[in-house]
Amino acid sequence: MKEVYVGMAAIVEKDDKFLILKRSSEKDFAPKTWEVITGRLEAEEHPVKGILREITEETNLEAKVIMPVDTGFFYRGGKEFPMVFIAYYCKYISGEVKTSWEHTEHKWVTIEEILETEDLMHFHTMFRNIRRLKKYIPEDFSLEISNINI
Repeated sequence: MKEVYVGMAAIVEKDDKFLILKRSSEKDFAPKTWEVITGRLEAEEHPVKGILREITEETNLEAKVIMPVDTGFFYRGGKEFPMVFIAYYCKYISGEVKTSWEHTEHKWVTIEEILETEDLMHFHTMFRNIRRLKKYIPEDFSLEISNINI
């Protein structure tokens, strides 16, 4: 049986803008392109704990998960690397962005700017979902998560 990996994306919002990061030239997949915070779930890790860990590791920020906004399947780098992904809408709590070795730049941008950025085309569905959700969910909303103690 082939292993399947779980990838995650964190779409972090602060003051109606969203954090994007430019991948380092040292990255083996899509170097020097813009993305949201991404990473892989570790063995026996709850997905919400995993995405909060990735946010801290890659940006030094503290955030809270609002809700999942997309999920899917793709092959990362070929058929030998099947990956399921979960994308989470998150809100900034505190901290200043300090990128890790994985990224060289960051910026806070609007959804409209994201939807005009070709590098971010793989994330457009996630942002369109967030744009629609923001019309209906209260500002203080966060999803109740099963089987987790954060």
